[in-house]
Amino acid sequence: MLHFLNKVELAYESKVNAQELLEAYRIFKEIVPSKAQEKQIDRDFQKASGYSSYQAVKKAQEVEKGLFTLGN
Repeated sequence: MLHFLNKVELAYESKVNAQELLEAYRIFKEIVPSKAQEKQIDRDFQKASGYSSYQAVKKAQEVEKGLFTLGN
């Protein structure tokens, strides 16, 4: 689970490979299959870091391949 959240942080702080983030998300979903639990983890993570795992996954799905960033 931490691996996935680290990839989300990377998306905001520098650049991350879309495929790597999506693979980390796939593994995360094996550990946390419940949507409600996923949303709670995202809310807690966003409150602590200011970063949204939902937005990172959404962007990675749009990009599909290569590097992307969510930072300014």
